[in-house]
Amino acid sequence: MRVRFKLYGVFRTAVGTHQVQLELPLPANTVRAAITELASHPDYAGIKPLLFDAETTDPRPNALIMVSGHEIGTLNGLDTTLNESDELSLLPIAHGG
Repeated sequence: MRVRFKLYGVFRTAVGTHQVQLELPLPANTVRAAITELASHPDYAGIKPLLFDAETTDPRPNALIMVSGHEIGTLNGLDTTLNESDELSLLPIAHGG
């Protein structure tokens, strides 16, 4: 299954482009699997430390994640099933004090 990512802010800078397409190995078709595949891909390794803190493998504290315009919190979270036509958007959450 092919997944299309749209990347914004520091995620776009880390990857070097605003859009990435990846082939997910079957049967991996969830948001969690897609983000894990992106973060572990050698060409996009710069995004991994931006998505995942040392203590967690959950990208949600660092990214607003949307599937075809819908925030995953309104769907099934990281276990949201992706379809071939879906677009996965990653927007950085600004931290500061």
